Amino acid sequence: MRGVVYPRPAHDGNPWSQWGQGIVLPDGRFLSAIGDHLGVDGNSYLYVYSPDTHQMTRFSDVASPLDHRQGDFGYGKVHAQMVQPNCDEVIVATYWGTRRGLTYSDTYTGDHLLSVNTSTLAVSDLGVPAPERGITSLAGHGDLVYGEAVDPEGRPGGDSTDTGTFFVYDTRTRQVTFHTDNPRHIGFRNLAVDGNGRAYLAGADGTLLRYEPGSELTQHDEHLPVGWLRASTAPTEDGTVYAVTREPERYVAIRPDGSISDLGPASGYIASMALSPDRTEFYVVPGAHGDSWKRGTPLLAVDVDTGREREVLKLAPLVQQHFGLTPGGTYNIAVDQASGRIHIGLNSGKSTDEPWGEVVLVTVEP
Repeated sequence: MRGVVYPRPAHDGNPWSQWGQGIVLPDGRFLSAIGDHLGVDGNSYLYVYSPDTHQMTRFSDVASPLDHRQGDFGYGKVHAQMVQPNCDEVIVATYWGTRRGLTYSDTYTGDHLLSVNTSTLAVSDLGVPAPERGITSLAGHGDLVYGEAVDPEGRPGGDSTDTGTFFVYDTRTRQVTFHTDNPRHIGFRNLAVDGNGRAYLAGADGTLLRYEPGSELTQHDEHLPVGWLRASTAPTEDGTVYAVTREPERYVAIRPDGSISDLGPASGYIASMALSPDRTEFYVVPGAHGDSWKRGTPLLAVDVDTGREREVLKLAPLVQQHFGLTPGGTYNIAVDQASGRIHIGLNSGKSTDEPWGEVVLVTVEP
């Protein structure tokens, strides 16, 4: 097991943090981001980690490729999961650091999609797929990128009551091919995509909405056992997707025929999950939003058949011993399916009272 602190820029964040899931490239490099959590002039930074050299390198920020004017609201988080539609690029979405007092202008019209060239790490702007919205989650299937984007004014009662847009972006044509502001769409934190490219979104009252490529967004016949969709894995070879709900937390499996299996309770708030290479388990770290340290920040492996949790190891001792930091939790777990390495980005801080301000990448070797 190895760890490295993200080398953040010198300016103050509010706080420096990580809110989105990175991605492992076919050659084993790991791409991820951290942000300064600011509103006005907020910015986020892109990093590549090489497991061969154990080096973490900052290669770009997200504001530089955009027409950002000083004093505008900016891009203080990368909140959505990174997506790789093809060998040549990774798609990254910007997101505001805070929506308090947010205003749009002729140079800040909403959040952008960005393309990162996997060979050169050059970053280019793909535009604003949902004007006056903030992109909270992404998922992909082939050349299609699915996204959720929230209205900054549409949050009267908390995260699960956000309103906004579901959109589909075609990376071949560089166009949005579908979008809708369905009023039953809630949550805006995860898109579960099965092996056939059908996207499942959180709906009101435990329902799911489903998008099938080339069709419309419709209400799915099956219900979640409880709560609303919060995180999910990539599909397995048979098309099954494993997911976890929020409020309360419970593991589920979305089968290829659309049926939903209840796998039992999760032992804490989970915001990221990833399949093991042999597909018999998926990995999680409960306590995503600041309190994972209470249990030693355990990395758990969850049996895909029974939902039974198995502790792999505690991550907090490494972070505390080597960096003098307390890990607060993760929104970023990714597994290298070729090597079995598990990459976990941990929001961390100086104490249990303040487990924020630094981000540590822990890599667990197989």
